[in-house]
Amino acid sequence: MEPEAIRKKTEFWNTALVCFSQFGTAFAFNFMYVFLPFYITAISAYSPRETLLWTGLIMGCTGLCLAVTAPVWGTLTHRFNPKLLFVTGILFQAILIALMGLFRDLHVLFILRVLQGTSGGVSTIALIIISVSSSPEKRTVHLGLLQSALTLGQLIGPLAGAFAVALLGYRWSFMSAALVLFAAFLFCYLYVADVPPLPKETKSSAGSLLGKRTLTGWVLCLAATIHLMFLPAIFPLVSRGFGLDKEIALTWAGIIVMLYTSTSMIGTYLWGYVAGRMGVRKILNVLLISGIALPALLVFTKSLFSFTVVIMLEAGMMAAVVPLTISIFAAEPKGSTIGFINASRFVGMALGPILATSLVAFANLPTFYLSISVITLLAYLGFRAFLR
Repeated sequence: MEPEAIRKKTEFWNTALVCFSQFGTAFAFNFMYVFLPFYITAISAYSPRETLLWTGLIMGCTGLCLAVTAPVWGTLTHRFNPKLLFVTGILFQAILIALMGLFRDLHVLFILRVLQGTSGGVSTIALIIISVSSSPEKRTVHLGLLQSALTLGQLIGPLAGAFAVALLGYRWSFMSAALVLFAAFLFCYLYVADVPPLPKETKSSAGSLLGKRTLTGWVLCLAATIHLMFLPAIFPLVSRGFGLDKEIALTWAGIIVMLYTSTSMIGTYLWGYVAGRMGVRKILNVLLISGIALPALLVFTKSLFSFTVVIMLEAGMMAAVVPLTISIFAAEPKGSTIGFINASRFVGMALGPILATSLVAFANLPTFYLSISVITLLAYLGFRAFLR
């Protein structure tokens, strides 16, 4: 076979299978994430307030660990085979999710979630494998496919998870999520071609991470992720405010997360298209202002319908902030910068549920909604000052 034909074949299979693996990872995470608060409540031996705090810690600790370890996994690709790191991380996550279904102790569950966070840097390696495998003219398209695969997993996972618990119970629902990840591991191990370790970065590129411009991009992605990640942790309490019993609330949790994930996917493509015509910074200005206003509107929602509509609009606006912010830095050939900004998503994944459960436990839902508006306002002021 001609070298060019081999390269194209490698490009196709690496892209297809890495995208499949990231679909599986996003599916398994969101499949489990939607019923995890209910599982914690079911196995907790603590008071309602203590259980709420444990919920925030267990759901948020993974994101905090991801934020710390994701750059480390990216650094390891300069020393070791990226494919080996990639498949190892996927397999480790599959084992940890399976173990979550076998233990009914909050302390063990917390430890497993922390360990899950240590292996979450595979998403960074997925970007690296596709970038190295793809030709320059197709690299952007392939990275877009990767984002689509992640979004599709986020879209399908919540509703599937809610119905899986109703049909299979908690234990076998965890096992089902683990099987999806094991399938992703197996296909990638067998068919993804090796890519060489990346060349070492200079010290100057690492030092630039602390610049005001880069830190502003980090904060923008953090604020956007908080908007997208807070709801599942407090939905049991939100649903009680609308008079839903536990069984119906679990089903609605999956439906609402699926709905706002749908609008986040639509918003990402729509605002990305508009930004290509009107300019990234101009559209970010609109999106961030909406991110200040929409959480405040949640204070005034009086029905599950109006609450869902506002949440869907909020997700549709704020989901586009992350790719648009990263696009500002994408032209700079510094993987450390992109990895650093990407890590802010993991901090947001942790901070969203922790901030939500803490403020709701010691204050109330309106206080939390207004705190999101304040966080977004601060991010917007940083954007106006340093990324205009």
